Amino acid sequence: MAYGFDIESNLSMLVGLSRKGSQYKLKKALALPGFSVDPDQKPEFHASAPLGSTFRALRNIGVKPGLPATLVPGRDVYYRFVLSATNNPKMIEQQVRMEADEIGGEDARIMADYVPGADFDYAPAIHVALAREEVIDHFAGSLKAAGIETGELIPGCAALYQAYKISGDMDTEHVLMYANIGDDSTDVILVREGTLLYARSINIGVNDFITRLLPEYGGDRDAIRQVLFQQIDLRPSVAADNLSGDRGVQGGQEVASRVFQQITSTIMLAKGAQKAPKLDARKIVLCGPGAAIPGLRELMMNRVRKTVDIFDPLRNIDVEGADEQTLETCQAYRPALALAVGLAVLASDPKAERAVFEPASLRRRREFLNKSLFLYLAAALVIAIVLPLYILSSRTLDDADKTLRDRQQGPIGRYVAASGEIPAHESAQLRAEKRFEATAGALMPGRVATEVLVQFSAKRPDTVRVRSAELQTETANPSGAKDFKPRTVLKMSFFIEKKPGADPIEVNNKLRDTLRALTGVAQVVPGESKANDSAQGYDVTHTVVLDLKLEGAAK
Repeated sequence: MAYGFDIESNLSMLVGLSRKGSQYKLKKALALPGFSVDPDQKPEFHASAPLGSTFRALRNIGVKPGLPATLVPGRDVYYRFVLSATNNPKMIEQQVRMEADEIGGEDARIMADYVPGADFDYAPAIHVALAREEVIDHFAGSLKAAGIETGELIPGCAALYQAYKISGDMDTEHVLMYANIGDDSTDVILVREGTLLYARSINIGVNDFITRLLPEYGGDRDAIRQVLFQQIDLRPSVAADNLSGDRGVQGGQEVASRVFQQITSTIMLAKGAQKAPKLDARKIVLCGPGAAIPGLRELMMNRVRKTVDIFDPLRNIDVEGADEQTLETCQAYRPALALAVGLAVLASDPKAERAVFEPASLRRRREFLNKSLFLYLAAALVIAIVLPLYILSSRTLDDADKTLRDRQQGPIGRYVAASGEIPAHESAQLRAEKRFEATAGALMPGRVATEVLVQFSAKRPDTVRVRSAELQTETANPSGAKDFKPRTVLKMSFFIEKKPGADPIEVNNKLRDTLRALTGVAQVVPGESKANDSAQGYDVTHTVVLDLKLEGAAK
C-alpha cells in the first residue's frame, strides 16, 4: 500500500491507496494535526510538533506509512513553461538545468525537475518546477526533527495533476482549470484530455480570509476559522439580502475576489507563455480546504461567468470496504483530499509523470550507494583480472611438478640422463612462482583496499557517510631513512551528521576504532576535522595504511 501525505494546510491529510492494474482502492484516509514550518527557526525547533507524535502513534492503530510521498509547500515552488523540441530525456534534463541556472545564477543553488505536457497547439512542452535547495533541505529537516522520515518531496501542481488524471474529466476536448485552495497557497493547473498545459502556484489561500476577518470578529485564528467555515455564507444572494451589510460577509467576499482574480489571471499568463490568444478555460474545478468555504463556488461562478464545480478526487477510486474512520474522513474532507490522493498515486506508480525534489539526506544516501557500487564493480574487475592469471600460474606449477615426477621415475639407465634436466625444470618452477608473486603483489593494493571498504560498509556508524576513498602510494622519505619502504594508503573522507544523542567527536573516535579493527589495515592516521555548517555536521579525513602482506589480506 502506498501513502500520500499532504501537510500544507491546517490539517494534514494522509491517504493510503492499493493498486490492482489500473484500478485504485482506498485503504486509509486520516486527518492529522497540521505542520507549519518556520523558516526563521532551526529544524530542531519542530521536535515537539504534535504532527510528529501523532504520526508515530499511527502504528498503534495498524497504519504503517513508512516513507510517504510528501508535499513541498507551494509558496516555495516556482513553475516555468518551456517548449521542447525533443523527447530525449538527456536533452530535456539539460534544458531543465539551463532554466535552473537562469533563475538562480551562479551563486544560488536551485533544484529543478519537470512534468511533460504540451502547449495549446499540441506541441510538446515541459513544465519546470524550481525551488531553492536550502528551502527543501530545511523543510525536510524540520519534518525529520518532528519524527517524520521523508523520501522525495513533490510540488503541489504535480500532485494535483495526478489527482486529475485519476478522477478528473479526461474525455472533454475543452481546456479545464483545476485549483487547489490551500491555507497559504493555491495550486492551479490547466489541462486538456489528460495533458498538462500550464501550472502555477499562487501565494493566496484560506489564511488570507482569516487575516481579513480578524478585525471583524477578534479572538484567535482557530476561532475565526470556525466562523469562516460554519457561520459565513459568501453567496451573492446572501450579501444582497443583508441590507445591514454584514461586515464578515463583505470581508470574505473581498478576499474571494482577490482569489478569483489570481486564479483567472493564470489563463492570461498561459496565453502569453504559449502565444495562444484563443486559449481559455471552459470550466473551473475547485478543491482543497478553501473549496469548503460556504458560498465560494456560487460567488466565483457569478463573478467569473464560468461553470465552477467542486472536485471529487475519489470519483474513480473504490472506497468499498474502508473502515468507519476512513469513511468519516472522506465525508468531512473530500475536496481537501485531492493532493494527498495525487501523492499516493505517485507513490504507487514509479512510472507516473512527476516532478520531485531530493532533500540532502536522500542525495547523500544516493551518492554513497553510487560510490559503493563503483567499489563493488572495481572488486569484480580485480577478480576478473587475477583469476585467469592465478589459474594459469597454478597450471604451470602443476605441469612442472608432473614433468619432474615423470622424469625422475623409470629404469636406472634413464634416471642418470634425466637427472641432468631437473635443474632446468626447477628453474621453470621458480620463474612461475616469481611471476605469480609479482602479479599478486601488483594487484594486492586494489584487492586489500576493496576488502577494507566492503568490511567498512557493513560496520559503518549510522551517522557517517563516505564522501571519497582514494588509493595512493606514498614514496616520499622526508627523514632519509635507509630502511624506508613506500607504503600504500587509502585516504578516506567522511561526513558525520549531527543527530540528537550522537556526539560527532565520539562518533569520530568510534570511526577510527572501527577502521583499525578491519582486516588488512596496518594503521589509521587521523586527519583534519572541520565543521560543515551548510549540511549540519563535520567533514573528517583519515589515512588508512594498508597491510599488503599476502596473509594480511586473507579472510
